[in-house]
Amino acid sequence: QAINVYYNYTGNTQCLNTSQAATANLDDRGWSYQACTEMVMPMCSTGVNDMFEPQPWDFNSYADACFKQWGVTPRPTWITTEYGGKNISSHSNIVFSNGGLDPWAAGGVHKNISDTLIAVFIPEGAHHLDLRSKNANDPASVIRARELEIQYMKKWIRTSRR
Repeated sequence: QAINVYYNYTGNTQCLNTSQAATANLDDRGWSYQACTEMVMPMCSTGVNDMFEPQPWDFNSYADACFKQWGVTPRPTWITTEYGGKNISSHSNIVFSNGGLDPWAAGGVHKNISDTLIAVFIPEGAHHLDLRSKNANDPASVIRARELEIQYMKKWIRTSRR
């Protein structure tokens, strides 16, 4: 049933093809919508400390673009208000996986916070590689990470059933 949330959110699919890594209608527009509604991440460049032309962060222009494309106004503090930002010690049952080849890993959780807030580092892992379908070319560290993630989830499910 859980996999239906991703593959069959409409309830119309009779047979799930779980061998594919994504659905045909999942593209970069999904991330654009999420960035406009939940994950506002200011992007800017100085032209001094990077290879790009100078472009300062302009929230108003960003908000206008989000409204034009999606009809929504960004809420830049929503995610920290909803989930607590860096103060997540009251949360539980989360595995934070970070790949050594993932440019976003620098912003990830790298140490266990508690016995139910677990950090898994994947040296040969790329962005979300451990969350994709298995592949014959998966590095050993990705295979081990998946095993650990499943192990923790099973443990937490068993604990919740007691």
